[in-house]
Amino acid sequence: MHVLLVNPDVRDKSVIYGNRMLNPVPVNLAYRAAMTSVEHQVTVVDENSTPITDFTRFAGVDLVAVTSKFFGERRTGELVRGFSALGIPVVIDGYFPSYDPEAGHIGAASVIRGEVERVWPQVLDDASSGRLLPQYLGGPVDLATLPQYGPAHLPPHDYVFPVEATRGCPFSCNFCIETRYHHEAFRTRPIEHVLAQIDARTGNFVQFSDINIVGNPRYARTLFAELEPRQLLWGSQATITIAQRPALAEAAGRAGCMLVFLGLESVRPENLISSDKGWSRPTDYRMLIGRLHDAGIGVIGSFVFGFAGDTPDVFERTLEFVVENEIEICHFNPLGSGPGVPLYAEHLREGRMVDPGPGGPSHLRASVAPVSMTVGQLEEGLEYLYTRAYSREITRQRLRRYRLNTPLPGPQSAAKKRAVIGLNLAYRRAVERHYGATVSVAGSPHDAEQLS
Repeated sequence: MHVLLVNPDVRDKSVIYGNRMLNPVPVNLAYRAAMTSVEHQVTVVDENSTPITDFTRFAGVDLVAVTSKFFGERRTGELVRGFSALGIPVVIDGYFPSYDPEAGHIGAASVIRGEVERVWPQVLDDASSGRLLPQYLGGPVDLATLPQYGPAHLPPHDYVFPVEATRGCPFSCNFCIETRYHHEAFRTRPIEHVLAQIDARTGNFVQFSDINIVGNPRYARTLFAELEPRQLLWGSQATITIAQRPALAEAAGRAGCMLVFLGLESVRPENLISSDKGWSRPTDYRMLIGRLHDAGIGVIGSFVFGFAGDTPDVFERTLEFVVENEIEICHFNPLGSGPGVPLYAEHLREGRMVDPGPGGPSHLRASVAPVSMTVGQLEEGLEYLYTRAYSREITRQRLRRYRLNTPLPGPQSAAKKRAVIGLNLAYRRAVERHYGATVSVAGSPHDAEQLS
């Protein structure tokens, strides 16, 4: 049996996803490719690098599996229709298939709800015998049972090598789908398995797919100690708790952490409290970000807008914050919602859900109406932040430390500087592509509103 695994194209949905270095292949595709290749032929396609434009190229495939994570709904439907027209059964999994009832009506032969690896062997057996079930219920997999994979199990690429050390998150923020999708179960992979996976990498940069690599601080310290002698560079998502423990931040820096993705969410403390994230305090951010910088770790700061406490001045306050704290990479997103998100029922009840239009949900358009500003003000504020933050003037201010002759702490200082500067240039190009104009220094969103 020839199995095709697909990561659908979502580049038009976000400034973030247009950057391949920060949009690696979902690690469950790599695991499944390794599991499938034992008895079957397998091909993995990342549409964010190589879009599928001619379905007949894959007419000889026996089974297609599509992993639909953030914003993949529309493209997943297109893939299902395209392959089904050739008589090829399509299995879908991910956030959209797990929670949205609509996933059962787009023509897929089967829907996998929840984590996929535990049921994947059964899916292969059933597909081989022509008796796929319409639905499979995944569950929290024991990470020690997952196979090793290598370059042969990934699509050809030259940007990052994905590795998983932990899965899930011990926190449950009410706007986040991740903890629920991972069955409310935070797990760690045996460190010797993680190191073996890293040793199978291509290139010198590893992207951990973890959503909170420091969810178990003791495990994280042990992992960082093992990584330190390898002198490689890596990035991961974490919570601000990585900096609340000075020794943990220092260990991550010595281990080669180049960038850590932090959901800072808001400069307004009341927004964090209302999101069940009161343990992350904006009043402490300056000190904690400084601690990460002192360890040689850059920050990818992710901010969300459209909380009930947000008023139009939040955009200017956020821009001031990212400049003052020299945030290396900035993400600015509207508050999201939908099936699977804990706050979704509340947003429906309040009548705040917004039709995102024919393109579907994205990081560029509101899906939840704000309370203290208009949808137009929210979307104009996002454009203001992206075009200002990645302007040449403000990029130079944010990357002040990277322009100095002084080495950054931790391994490979010169490589870190080149990578972070290069990423900012890539983000600037993505901003220009999405907003259709050269990034320049503009006025405030209020000025833009007055001119419109």
